[in-house]
Amino acid sequence: MIVKKLGMVSGCGFPGAGYNERKVAEGVARLMAMENVDAAMRHKVELLHEAGFDCAGEIEKYLKERSRTYGNTKTTRFQFHIAASVKGQVMSADELTDFARQLMAEAGYGRQPYFVYYHHDTDNNHVHILSTRIQPNGFPIPDHHDYARLNAAANRILSSDINRDIQRMFSYGYLTEGQFANIIRSHGYKFERMDEGYVLFRGGVKAATISLSEIEKHIAQENDVRQLRAIIRKYKDGIAEGKVQNVENVKGHKGQKKKYVRRKVNPDIRKIKGSNGKTLSQEEQRHLSELLDTLKTKFGIDIHFQKDRNGEIRGYGIVDHNRKMALDGSKVMKLSELIDFAQKQERKASPLDIYRDLFSVEVRKSGMDGIMSIRLFDGSEHTRTMSPRQSAWYFSSPECEREDVAIRIAATMFSTEIFESVLLKHPVSNIGARIGSVNMIKMREGGRAIRVVSADGFSVTYSMSADELRCHARLQGEDANGYLRQLAILRITHQDATELTNRIKELTAKSTGSITLPLRPSDYTPEQAKAFTYHQCAVLTRLMPHDTSSTHSTNREWEVGKQSHYDHIDNQQSGTQLTM
Repeated sequence: MIVKKLGMVSGCGFPGAGYNERKVAEGVARLMAMENVDAAMRHKVELLHEAGFDCAGEIEKYLKERSRTYGNTKTTRFQFHIAASVKGQVMSADELTDFARQLMAEAGYGRQPYFVYYHHDTDNNHVHILSTRIQPNGFPIPDHHDYARLNAAANRILSSDINRDIQRMFSYGYLTEGQFANIIRSHGYKFERMDEGYVLFRGGVKAATISLSEIEKHIAQENDVRQLRAIIRKYKDGIAEGKVQNVENVKGHKGQKKKYVRRKVNPDIRKIKGSNGKTLSQEEQRHLSELLDTLKTKFGIDIHFQKDRNGEIRGYGIVDHNRKMALDGSKVMKLSELIDFAQKQERKASPLDIYRDLFSVEVRKSGMDGIMSIRLFDGSEHTRTMSPRQSAWYFSSPECEREDVAIRIAATMFSTEIFESVLLKHPVSNIGARIGSVNMIKMREGGRAIRVVSADGFSVTYSMSADELRCHARLQGEDANGYLRQLAILRITHQDATELTNRIKELTAKSTGSITLPLRPSDYTPEQAKAFTYHQCAVLTRLMPHDTSSTHSTNREWEVGKQSHYDHIDNQQSGTQLTM
């Protein structure tokens, strides 16, 4: 481990924030830890990073505010910026971060606010640590002989520990013994393959022995699942398209003419019910039977259907005789997918596809303008009147383009609501954990509000609506307190959603060459709306987990069973109705 102190900077600034944040934006660095930083700042940085925004300004401002000298020093070198690089040894990002924490404690910076960045833009992975030399009492931490002091601390922390290295080797995922051998090499060890296992050497001296049974015990099985899934999908598609020949039994004694006899249909197939609650059609039963026969004959894979007490098929299991293993069928492929032989119509991918999983949108005419309603995946509905500009853009567009136009308009009009629903389902951080207490207080003008005190002592006040007051009045004890905490989480999430919307507005203004955007999204030009959704898509992609199984169909779970109040309106009277 080599610790380097980066160039000293005068002027009370922290340019290290810009350097590290630029590396994050380039995709070669990651912020791993924010130590001794208040919860509100941590949450803001986590949110903006998750959304793909640069936080250099926020971090530099924060460190400056925490570097008050009270006239106790004449130095202007406030920044403490070091890099710790691994040489000849592989350490993970988490291990390097733990090392950084120990190093800061050893160097006398354990109680200072500091940020740890993991960099992987060189041959040797390393971390950068950014902090301030100014202590809470206004005096700077002495920096004499820092280089020797920091490296001496690193040597004390990283004493040789062979058992730890072996445990780290087993934490890697590998599928073959040869891959594990490469992991040994990458940790700086030489080895010899013996009958009983691997003998490890370091510095020409025997260091340890790893048995073959221990290596085999840690071999991952995920690849087996993926291979089975790929095989089943390949032959399912081939059977549906008629490209796979029927598998038949061959009968006949030696010297006699061979007789081909079709296999009997598995009786359990006749009991399987599809998504419509009815038994499979004759064609579906035949396709499924052919699939089971093909898997058995070609790959030694047996599929056994599982029944409940009433004899209904509820699942299936897989026995792979070639690999000598049994698997839960649902881990490989859901039963509903296994029995579905309908040929999927390929749909051209679009950057706007991400919105189709977030909301459905409907547009109807009201006089000269339009009214837009969206229903988010969380079940909430929102309706607003479209501006003359939006109405003209939508209704003058060709029929084939109106769906995309409606999405772009909805994304700008309901941006904050969309972000709120996404952040509630996929939170960037645990907001509830940073809330210390929530109380209802009386305001000077006579209204009521909730005061939220964070775990680190900071407080903020949010007003309560009449509906919220009525809901709270009906509750008592823990239920009332729980309701106030839930309101606090909603308010904080709304602030985060507003922050993201404002950031996207800034990017939109820059990319369209506008000095400022219109105050109301309903006044955006089509070019501004397109740029807005481009940047918003990038942020949503980062916030939402990827789901490759999504089909963007109109039959999504959150839309089933609940019709919109516009469904009964005739299209000829209301204009074009869209459901995506």
